[in-house]
Amino acid sequence: MYVEEIAKYYETEKQKVFKADFLDETQIENYEFWDQIEIGKESEIPAKFKVKAEDLKAYARGVPDDNPIFFDEEYAKKCGHEGIVAHPYFSAQVRFFLLQGGHGSWLRTPGSRNPGQIVEYFDPIRVGDVLTLKLTSYDKWIKRGKYYMRALCDLYDQHGNLKVRNYTTLVLPRTKADVLKFVKGEHALEV
Repeated sequence: MYVEEIAKYYETEKQKVFKADFLDETQIENYEFWDQIEIGKESEIPAKFKVKAEDLKAYARGVPDDNPIFFDEEYAKKCGHEGIVAHPYFSAQVRFFLLQGGHGSWLRTPGSRNPGQIVEYFDPIRVGDVLTLKLTSYDKWIKRGKYYMRALCDLYDQHGNLKVRNYTTLVLPRTKADVLKFVKGEHALEV
């Protein structure tokens, strides 16, 4: 299975505990679905992501991006940083990690598609940051039989400083039944 194949490449502590099988029915039981999402609901996700050097370096290797600012301490310091900084899209990994079940889990829904995102950076993510996520679902609509969802995902550090703001848009299966059809390999989206 693909999850076991991917596991061969896990290097970091967080990669080893991450629930990567989005098709696992036990995870789906805790998911939030398009027809259940409350517009305007603002949630502070209780989980925390403590950034370690291994997290940043593994992500940069996986992208791959050979910019030394992501893995070479001395180079990063010459560029005016205290140490290495996160790759610009590292924040996506953080969001997926923090949303393992519960509110906002629709970001991990099997069968979803990503028509685009806007990401704003306010401060680089650094080793030692303890990141938390505030999620606000602010729009959902149906267009040409497809179910769209839009949310604001804000990542904050341990001092309450906004690090990254992500405007996420997804096309989602509408209901839990639709997701379970997708898991079984059946066409689940209405046309």
